[in-house]
Parts: sequence; structure tokens; C-alpha cells
Amino acid sequence: MAKYTIISDIGRGITSLLRAKLVPEPIDSAEKIGICEPKERGDYIVGIHTYDIKEDTSGQRRDPVPLPDGNIQDPPAMLELYYMISVCSKAQIDVKAAEESRVIGRVIQVFKDNPVIPQQYMPPDARIENIPISLLPIEMEEKVKIWTMFGESYKLSVFYVVGPVAIDSEIVRKPQRRVETVILGTMQHKPRKIVQFETRIKEEEIEDEYTESGEENEEDMDEEDMDEENEEEEIDEELSEDTEEEMEENTEENSDEETEEEPGLESEEESEEENLEESEEIDEELSEDTEEEMEENTEENSDEETEEETDVESEEEENSEEEESEKTEEIDEEEDTEENLEEETEEEPDVESEEEENSEEDSEEPEEIGKEPEENNEEENLEETENNENFSEESDEEIEEEDDENQEEGDET
Repeated sequence: MAKYTIISDIGRGITSLLRAKLVPEPIDSAEKIGICEPKERGDYIVGIHTYDIKEDTSGQRRDPVPLPDGNIQDPPAMLELYYMISVCSKAQIDVKAAEESRVIGRVIQVFKDNPVIPQQYMPPDARIENIPISLLPIEMEEKVKIWTMFGESYKLSVFYVVGPVAIDSEIVRKPQRRVETVILGTMQHKPRKIVQFETRIKEEEIEDEYTESGEENEEDMDEEDMDEENEEEEIDEELSEDTEEEMEENTEENSDEETEEEPGLESEEESEEENLEESEEIDEELSEDTEEEMEENTEENSDEETEEETDVESEEEENSEEEESEKTEEIDEEEDTEENLEEETEEEPDVESEEEENSEEDSEEPEEIGKEPEENNEEENLEETENNENFSEESDEEIEEEDDENQEEGDET
């Protein structure tokens, strides 16, 4: 881990490494290698450009860092640094491309031989070691995008990633206590009684010549043993009484809890039965309501059907009446047409009779009148025939108009 100056320190370390390895061959001066912007490189032949910084996503766990004084420091920021190294030779055009290729080849060789930046090339105040550096496999399109981002045309260059690099946090915390206080005499510390049972084997008395002399001593020892046994029995009785009392208390508590639970269960059963009864009543009410609604709907549907039937019958009667009226009108129209035809037939013989009379009158007149009166009679006859024809045409037009009107009335009905 290092300070916030680690990004600058790594750039200076890369510069020192390239100056040490590229001078004097293929570059004659160390001042022609340095950190610069792609657009403002000055006299640098080899330019080192930092073009991106990203957070490390390798998935390593970052825990707080314990310090020597017992405090805890927040996890560091893990970063990856992206560098572009370009070559722009100042030589003449005929040798410029060859010189640039030679320089970029030497740069690739240096970083291949030094996958970790050596500590000797880092600044003395940099607290970091073994910083990895590796070549990035970037396509040509991405390289062109990076150069256009800086507003420059593409130049011969290679791309490297350095890291991950850690930057220390300035937030330091005190460790939290696991146990703050212990209160004696509470549920935190409850002493328990320990009951121990001992077994003793009683030795049988063996009578022989060696034990007769020590009978008195044995009797004294037996009395002492009896006293001890009595004391132990009293202690055991007291302990058994205590344990029995505890057992009785526990049984009483359990029985009280069971008795408390039993009325609760009974009340739950009663409430369940009440709920069932209420649900049954609700279901019955709903079924009655649905039956009533069904009956009402059927009655309404029957009423609607009867009304529709009556409407249909009335419409049929009206249609039949209209048809009868149309038929009577047609009959009347036919009668009118027949009467008109009869009148025309009556008028035609009258015209013929008038013509005959006129012809007779003309024949009775003397021939001395000459050609002029004969011409006059012919003109009059022509006029009369034209008048008759006009009259017959007018009567035919009136009949046709009446027929059209009758047809329109029939269509409207």
C-alpha cells in the first residue's frame, strides 16, 4: 500500500527504467524520454502518456487493515493504471520509420524482461514493491479511438496496464469491544447445582490370628466410619430433598402452563366453530340472493321477449296495412289510366267527324273560288291535326307523370 502520490511515482519509475535501458542505444540522450501529453510532446522521442485509471475488478477481498497501535484502517482503493508509450522520431523521412520501429522494439523488450518495475528505479519515498506491468492486446480500432480522443492522428505506440495498486485510506477507527459489561446475579450468570454420587464397597471382616489383637482399633475405626456415613447420608438426603423440590416446582410450572394453554386451545376451537357457523350463514345468504337475482333476471327476460313479440306483430300488421293501401292505390291508378284512354278514344272520333264535315263543306263550295281557298282549307286542316297531336302528347305526358308519382309514393311506403 502507498500514499496518494503512487500514480506519479509509477510514472517516474517507468521513465527511469526506459532511460536506463534505451540510452545510449537506440536513443543518444535520456532527455528525449519523458512523461508528456500526446499533443504537446516537445523534443521527446519516446513519450509516456497516462490515458486511463480504473478500479480493480479482480474480486479480491478488501478487509480493514489493523494498525500497530490497535486501531483499524479502512480498506484501501485498488486501482489499475493504463499507459500509452509512443515513438516520434526527429530523423529524416527516409530513415524515420525504421528508427521508430527500432525504438519501439527495444521498449517492448525492456518490459518483457521486467514484468515487475524494479524497486531501484522507483522514487526513494515510494512505499511499494513488485508493481506488475503487462502489455495490453488492443485492436487497431481502439488505438485509433484513443489517439482521436487526444485530437491527434495515429502514431506508432504500445499500450500497457500497471497494477493493481493500493492507495491507503486516511480513515482510522478504534476497534469495537465484543463484551461491554457483565452483570452478576442476573440471567447473564446463573449458577447451577452439581449433584455428585459416590459408591463405596463394604469390606467383610476376616477372623484370623493376625486380626484378633487389633479388634479394639477396628471397632474405633468402625464407629468413626459410621459417623462419617451418617453425615454423608444426611447431606445426600438434603440434596435429594432440594432436587425433589426443584422437580416439583418445575412440574407445577409445566402444569400451570398446560392449564393456561388448555383454555386458550378451547377458546381457539370455539372461535373456529363460530367462524365456521358465520361462514355457513354467509354462504346461505349469498345463495339465496343469487337465486332471487336469477329469478328476477328470468322474469325480466320473459317480459322483454313478450314485448318484442308484440312489437313484431304490430310491425307485421302495419306492413300488411301498408301493402293493402299500396294495392288499392295501384288499382285506382289503373282505373284513372283506363278513363284517360277512353276519353282519348272519344276525342279522336270527334276530330274525325269534324274533318269530314269540313271536307263536305269544302266540296259544296263552287269550284270558282279557285286555288286560294283550297290552300286555306289545307292549312286549317294541318293546324287542327297539329293541335290534336299536341293535345294527345300532353295527355300522355300527364299520364306518365301520374304514374311516376304513384311509383314514388309506393317506394316511400
